Amino acid sequence: MTAYTEDLIHSLTTLNRIAETLNRADDVISALRMALADLVELMGLETGWIFLKDPAARSQWFGRGFTLAAEYNLPPTMARTKAAVWKGGCDCQAFCNRDTLTEPFNEVRCSRLAGIKGDERAGLTVHASAPLRSGNQTLGILNVAAPDWQSFTPEALALLANAGSLMGIALERARLVDLLREQRIDEQAALLEFSNQLLGRLQQRDLLDFVVREVGRLTGVDAVALVAPDADGRLLFKAATGWRVDPAAAATTMPDDEFNIVGQVMDSQRPFLAEDLEAHVLPLYQLEWLQGEDFRGYTVVPLIIEGQSIGALLLNTRQPRLLSEMELRFLRLLANQTAIAVDGLRLRQEEAQRQRMQEELSLGRQIQLSMLPKQSPALPGWQIDAVYQAARMVGGDFYDFFDLPGEPRRLGMAIADVADKGVPAALFMALSRTVLRTMALSGRGAAATLLRANQLILNDSQSDLFLSAFYAILEPETGRLLYANAGHNRPLWHRAAAGAAQELRARGIVLGVFEEAAIEEQRIVIEPGDVLLFYTDGLSEGLDVHGRMFGVPRLAELLRQHAQCDAHEISSAIVAAHNQFTAGAEQSDDVTFFVVKRVANPEASPAVSPS
Repeated sequence: MTAYTEDLIHSLTTLNRIAETLNRADDVISALRMALADLVELMGLETGWIFLKDPAARSQWFGRGFTLAAEYNLPPTMARTKAAVWKGGCDCQAFCNRDTLTEPFNEVRCSRLAGIKGDERAGLTVHASAPLRSGNQTLGILNVAAPDWQSFTPEALALLANAGSLMGIALERARLVDLLREQRIDEQAALLEFSNQLLGRLQQRDLLDFVVREVGRLTGVDAVALVAPDADGRLLFKAATGWRVDPAAAATTMPDDEFNIVGQVMDSQRPFLAEDLEAHVLPLYQLEWLQGEDFRGYTVVPLIIEGQSIGALLLNTRQPRLLSEMELRFLRLLANQTAIAVDGLRLRQEEAQRQRMQEELSLGRQIQLSMLPKQSPALPGWQIDAVYQAARMVGGDFYDFFDLPGEPRRLGMAIADVADKGVPAALFMALSRTVLRTMALSGRGAAATLLRANQLILNDSQSDLFLSAFYAILEPETGRLLYANAGHNRPLWHRAAAGAAQELRARGIVLGVFEEAAIEEQRIVIEPGDVLLFYTDGLSEGLDVHGRMFGVPRLAELLRQHAQCDAHEISSAIVAAHNQFTAGAEQSDDVTFFVVKRVANPEASPAVSPS
């Protein structure tokens, strides 16, 4: 890196540091003092001071028409309390008053230092002066002192000039802030009252009507309207005041296209101002209703919330008028408050709707849970335990147990999964459960029950939903199990004699899709010590944080490991393993299963309630 590059980087870093100091501080005088200290030290000097022009300074202290705003590391004999040094004018002030202090920097033999004894002025004899300017106006003088001219390198003087410009800009900004602060007192009061009124209006119609009325009153225009996109993508007049023909009452719309000024404003998020519409080319439809109202002055400001345009305010006058910068700024503040209020009302309404939906879902969950068996059947020689976990407040899985008519005693067992989630799945689940149970209680076999249920579901359902189902008929005394599968997950049968699990296979298609469905029926015998696991795909297809599936082999291994346990202990082990595997991952599907175990000693098989 060359010495020139290093000096350039040093200068730019210095200016950036000074600019940050000036922009960050609320008090401009304090900022000038900090910036002066940085500048003097970074220029390799020791002393500096800043005069500000002040017409109110009538005395000779610091020079007529000037005040000493900031100083840094002055020699003791130049303390601001030393009247002999500071009282009266000096050459640099004279140059400034004669408008000859116009160069980026000026090297001056200091008349104040000249009046101090040589051993008391710390070797200082000259200073470089830079005007603090804003535009063509000189606001003050920046001085840095040195023993001789050689202390002021070209780079240092360039740095001084740029620092003076930055300080001048900061001073002008502070002056404007002071002026605006006085002008904004009434404006802020009006804006506060406007905001308070908006917060108290909880109905959209009332809110929007108030906005157009109050914006018209505060800006003194003849007519105001508020437009927003409708469901069809057109711009709809939501509220209006001052119009001869109310466009909001007439539900007037206009296209949101490249020819529409309102649409352009919303897309660009920049206001549009026209002193006189007659000087502008407008779309025919827009020109007709504007001219029909005798509008001339026309202003459009966007309503913006979180970077998105949600509408626009239209202001019109019947005489040519162009809003000033101050008026436009105030109008944009009103528009911002309006956008916040409109969006806040929308969010409150959505939250109220969400709460109502949550309450309805909670009630739906209670109803849905009431449709599941309240407890497992009590069968001598058998243990049954069930688990149900919906992915949402309500779900599409269900299981069922019911005694079938006739002798010997037979138990119907069903498990099903609707191909959807949430409310639609819950409603379809209620229909399907009722149909399936009714068909089973009519005395049909396993396959016949599913086939007839398929026909009724197709007849009654008006949706595109369907479900998979597995239905089995158990004879507790003999252990015989008759079953049929309508496209559902194959239950696992852990055979104590083999020490391993196998799937209960039977061909079949899901219910609620095809009128002509083929469903196969199979028979097995459950021996003492055998365990059956009926489940939905939410169990076997549960995912971990890496997207890996829980899987059927893991279920089979869990059955093998816990086959000697009772049904409740087996289901608890499955739940624990599944929760550990899916920890940290979102549950995306309902988890439903039940365990059926035939025990060797019927007296040691108490009924087990669902988990």
